[in-house]
Amino acid sequence: MAIMSTKKKRNTCAVLEVRQLTESTAIVRFERQGLEFEPGQYIRVGVEGDSEIRDYSVYSDARADYLEVLVRRVEDGLVSKQLCELEPGEHVSVGGPYGHFKLTETLRGKPLLFVATGTGISPYHSFVESFPELDYRLVHGTAKLDETYESSYYGDRYFHCVSREEGGDYKGRVTEYLQALDVPADTEAFLCGNCDMIYEAFDLLQEKGLPTAQIHTEVYF
Repeated sequence: MAIMSTKKKRNTCAVLEVRQLTESTAIVRFERQGLEFEPGQYIRVGVEGDSEIRDYSVYSDARADYLEVLVRRVEDGLVSKQLCELEPGEHVSVGGPYGHFKLTETLRGKPLLFVATGTGISPYHSFVESFPELDYRLVHGTAKLDETYESSYYGDRYFHCVSREEGGDYKGRVTEYLQALDVPADTEAFLCGNCDMIYEAFDLLQEKGLPTAQIHTEVYF
């Protein structure tokens, strides 16, 4: 995700909850402090008092009175490990929002294909919570079976591709699954996650007839 140089006010927000999903991922919930964002945008978060900050897509509903981010813990990381180890009452520094990976009002009425790898599922959770009327399918690729990140929320609209373990809905990479997927011509496709997946999926969707204007991307790593 691109780092922007635009300066915006940073807020100090108290941590409300840290919800562990797997050994390496957690959802960090903290005060909103009046910060306004559109679903799909990201914010810059760090532990209060530390100069290190990182970009995270907002995971929570745009109407909620708190903010949530989905964090993948990196043991030698300068931010993610510290965020996952926070306790309620401690504080984070929050800036933003940033980004243009958004669902405009026009797009909300179209058939939607959400494609994610790993924690790239975050903005889609915000989309679906904020706009419950969406007609979408969510295809999520992970290495391991337990990396579904609260997938029960999406019901039968969620499709899990697992590359390194048995199980899920499909054994293999997201892009392998997309090769055989029927994509109606009026679909608006959103791609979020690993840059290699995005490049490959973008080309696949173009080959299936989707124009560039109907393919929206957000690179995570």
